[in-house]
Amino acid sequence: MLIDEKDLRGSIIRLAWPVVVQQASFAMVQLVDTALVGHLGEDSLAGVRLGGQLLWFAMSGMMAVGVGATAVIARIVGGGESRDASKVMQTILVLAVVWGLLMMVLMLLFGDWMLGVLGAEPQAQSEGADYLLGLAFGLPFFSFVFAGNAAQQGAGDTRSPMVVGLLINVVNGFASYALINGPGPFPRLEVLGSGVGFTIAGAFGALLVAGVLISGRRTLSWIPFRQGAFNGADARRILNIGVPAGLEQAQFNIAFMIYTRIIASLGTTALAAHGVTLAMQSLTFNIGFALSIATSAIVGQTLGAQRPDLAEKASYMTMRYSLVFMCVVAVILMTLGGQITSIFVGGQNASAVVDIGRDLMFIFAFALPGLGISLSLSGSLRGAGDTRAVLYIMAGCTWIVRLVPAYLLAITFGLGVPGAWLAAIADINVRAAIMFIRFRRGKWKHIKV
Repeated sequence: MLIDEKDLRGSIIRLAWPVVVQQASFAMVQLVDTALVGHLGEDSLAGVRLGGQLLWFAMSGMMAVGVGATAVIARIVGGGESRDASKVMQTILVLAVVWGLLMMVLMLLFGDWMLGVLGAEPQAQSEGADYLLGLAFGLPFFSFVFAGNAAQQGAGDTRSPMVVGLLINVVNGFASYALINGPGPFPRLEVLGSGVGFTIAGAFGALLVAGVLISGRRTLSWIPFRQGAFNGADARRILNIGVPAGLEQAQFNIAFMIYTRIIASLGTTALAAHGVTLAMQSLTFNIGFALSIATSAIVGQTLGAQRPDLAEKASYMTMRYSLVFMCVVAVILMTLGGQITSIFVGGQNASAVVDIGRDLMFIFAFALPGLGISLSLSGSLRGAGDTRAVLYIMAGCTWIVRLVPAYLLAITFGLGVPGAWLAAIADINVRAAIMFIRFRRGKWKHIKV
């Protein structure tokens, strides 16, 4: 076990800070794309943000494999069986690549149609379709990266995924800027260039992850194209934990598409402001989710070592860290929401987008403390294998607490996009309360993985 009971705080920080950097860098991939595309106009910005919604749907399967990988690998490593962990990882990578290929085909064949279903206006739909065309080929690569990183994090190696995440962000920034704007010898592809930059960054990241795993210098090792690399029993074990997590993400994204459809009906200006605020939510979510990932690995390893008391203590400690961070971000968004929005907006109607964005940032700030609690404790439950409970909590809050009030507040009562975000605030805080109650009951301590 890689957790030091005498220095639990230090163990959490050593595991968590590289994951925080890695997840922040992943969020920055989307944030950089938003900033680069935003200055092309609100149609381009709206199209990319709608395309981002479909990207999050594709990530539901990546999350299924990743959560299963972290939980299973952590239990095995916690029990002192690192060699078995490497064997299980072979199956993890196969599952990830298969999912990535399926999503690539789906985006290429039906991406334009799905953007229309989301309610994009014709020009925004056209821009979003170009973005999806460029990024679709990167989905198998990013799926491989996501699974490989999740397996390493479960084994306690959070620094390698951090370095990969940082380098992916650098490559994405350079490639996207060059292909969007076309300086020098580069073609000016505009929104398409943003998607192609995503694919280039994903391919580069997959090569890095493969190099780390093949080297065998860390806890896990990988031999490509090894006979018997896929094991059905291991796959069932991973998916038993991971599928509820994937369904959780999938149902949330379906609900969020409906939520976005409500906002899209308010016009492109409202959708563009929503997109910028969503990019900031993605950044804070990914940093909070980083603590969730670290907690999953800690809980998995401590339960594998038959120490549920240590798992509980670490979970509460991580929750406090997450809560403090989210409160700090909330203050920043409340005071600088307009200035932050203006960074990402250009072209006509920029002032209108900034005005709406300022209001949305202020409203979103009230969700952040609840988001911190929800993310940290859901990570503990996933690490213990209690993924079905997390699925039920997420689904119930999303569909009942968020969607119905969003429509009523935004459309029926005429509050517009701020009304829809008020419903999101209610969803996140109710979710946090229920997640806390579930964790306190302690049933997660007795789940077999």
